[in-house]
Amino acid sequence: MGIFNYDYTVKYFDIGKSNKLTLKSLVEILQQAAGRHSDMAGYGLNDISKTHFTWLLLNWKVKMFSHPQVNEVLSIKTWPRALEKFYCYRDFEVYDSKQNLIAIASSKWVAFNLNTNKIMKVDSSIIDSYGGNLDKSVFENPFENKLTVPKDLKLNFEYQIQRRDIDTNGHVNNSYYIDFAMETLDEKIYNTSEFNNLEIVYKKEIKYKEKIHCYYSFENNQHIITIKNEDDNIVHAIIKLY
Repeated sequence: MGIFNYDYTVKYFDIGKSNKLTLKSLVEILQQAAGRHSDMAGYGLNDISKTHFTWLLLNWKVKMFSHPQVNEVLSIKTWPRALEKFYCYRDFEVYDSKQNLIAIASSKWVAFNLNTNKIMKVDSSIIDSYGGNLDKSVFENPFENKLTVPKDLKLNFEYQIQRRDIDTNGHVNNSYYIDFAMETLDEKIYNTSEFNNLEIVYKKEIKYKEKIHCYYSFENNQHIITIKNEDDNIVHAIIKLY
């Protein structure tokens, strides 16, 4: 009940220089699985003209146990986990062709009404269309500890948003924030680290032609990237890699 299955074959553009699936590609695959589930439920991209709302992603927490290589067939299982006020939670399990669990993830979403340009409350009938909530969490408390901006920040990367960065919602695609985080890392860290854990909180959307400042911090053996606007008075996202 509520579990949606999605199969995916790892492609060349999903892997990094070590011929292993990257965290960014995994997140994109998970988003595809969630999107297909929404299509089946009648609340996908092609249904927006009828539903008049879209899903906006607020948080990711991802843990990889192993990094599959190109041509590996993955089986993604995903389900709505909980409905809390305006927030909807969705969890994921990813298995390889030998049915080994290679990754788990949890995500937090809101429904955004395109007529009012406001967050809307999700009623039970929408969740029922997805098969209902499944009382199964891959993490004990995935978003209990809120990501905060570190005290010590080092500006490592500046960027102006291009057309290629914009998705159907009119702002930077969720997975592209991981690209910004990777560009913010020092060369040695980027070349010698294989990250298995990712946490993201999305605070403010980034739009076309806006300039961003990406700051690097290292705390508790974790690499933290804070993305701000050009004036440094708005935090767009906080990303944690470890």
